[in-house]
Amino acid sequence: MAIMGFLAHVIKKDASQVEAQIQKMTEMTTYGIHQDQYVVVVAETSSENIEKTVNRVKQLDGVLTVYTTYLTIEDEMDEDGNLETNISLRKLMKKEPGINIT
Repeated sequence: MAIMGFLAHVIKKDASQVEAQIQKMTEMTTYGIHQDQYVVVVAETSSENIEKTVNRVKQLDGVLTVYTTYLTIEDEMDEDGNLETNISLRKLMKKEPGINIT
């Protein structure tokens, strides 16, 4: 299970509409709009779905980019049923351009 906090940088006039769309996504929780241009979001998803989760938000109309502010991944099982720890962020993010890991 991955828990990720991020800011969706949005066009100011679209901020409320983008927040409403994100709230409809079951794995997402929003915590308001910061400085009229950032939707504050926490996502809970499997580590395999982090990239897909971020891309769903990035593709919304009015979203300029997504800034990851926090990411934690708890122990998970690999394909063979073995406990996998210390999962590489680069492996999870597949060195995807445009995803900011800070």
